[in-house]
Amino acid sequence: MGKYFLLSILGIVLLSCSNDDDNSQNTEFVGKTFDYLFFETEQECIDAQTDPNFFINCHQELSFVDNENVEILFTDIKYSANYKVGNNKIVIYSSSNILEFQNDIIFEIINDSSLKFVDNNTIWKLRTGNSIWN
Repeated sequence: MGKYFLLSILGIVLLSCSNDDDNSQNTEFVGKTFDYLFFETEQECIDAQTDPNFFINCHQELSFVDNENVEILFTDIKYSANYKVGNNKIVIYSSSNILEFQNDIIFEIINDSSLKFVDNNTIWKLRTGNSIWN
């Protein structure tokens, strides 16, 4: 009888274990936005605008909406996608619905305020103010 009781307790403990460990890592990024700037200053970006009918994008950005969803801006279109954090990397999952987004996007976590885009080794910095130029 004691053996079955012990096995029951062990079974309950094992069944109550969760596989959401990676999701708890995701929460550290929720609400944060990381930017990669094409220009060092706002003035340089303004000076690069040679045609009043066409805007040259000044940056790329990655915003963590919640512990599963991100928004990423590479050009002038903001895409929504799912992501996961693990092994010091952030993987943003591709979508067959979006032509420009056919492969997973991987960022290496450098520290709390910097991510490295693995495809081109650019460093994306944590946005600390209301503007990309802060």
